Amino acid sequence: MISSTLSNWYIDHYIGEEYLWKLTLTLLPRSYANSTCVCGSSSACSSPAFIEGWFVPGFRVGCNPIESLLQSTLECLYDVTCIDKIKPNNFTSDVTFRALNLTRSSSSVLVQSLVDIVMVEQWNVNVLYEYYYRACAPLYCTYSLSKRFGKFYVFTTIIGLSGGLTVILKLTVPLAVKFARYIVMYRRRRVRSTVTVIA
Repeated sequence: MISSTLSNWYIDHYIGEEYLWKLTLTLLPRSYANSTCVCGSSSACSSPAFIEGWFVPGFRVGCNPIESLLQSTLECLYDVTCIDKIKPNNFTSDVTFRALNLTRSSSSVLVQSLVDIVMVEQWNVNVLYEYYYRACAPLYCTYSLSKRFGKFYVFTTIIGLSGGLTVILKLTVPLAVKFARYIVMYRRRRVRSTVTVIA
């Protein structure tokens, strides 16, 4: 893949000697780090950045602009004179650039390290539900919790239920049988007493 800045590949051309219309275009990989790293074999190649012959401290250029940025440090941004040197001469804005504060992080920290920690030094969590309720003004709040029971939970629940049912049935079945037997006996006695023999 060719970067839009042509920092990894470049197009070389050759016009034939015999015929002016013969034009040959060749796509060649760029090399960095004193020609020891070639973009055709590695996209992580980079060299120190130069602007008009001036070495920019901490900044790197290479095959892939993102890879180069991640290999860079923000050393130049901690120095006002360095910031003024990299600022274009025709920059006409009221915006003033200030140097970064050295107490926050070291100037030699790689951008990759800053990205790894999401460029956040410290998370300060301050949850204020009052602002949410004031802004949204909900009439009521509900929430639902969907949960799938695990096999162990289901197994122990079934055993618990069967154990509980066993105890309840052991207590109630004998009483129910005695009560049913009493009803049957009571009806038999009543039927015998109402039957009269006629001779």
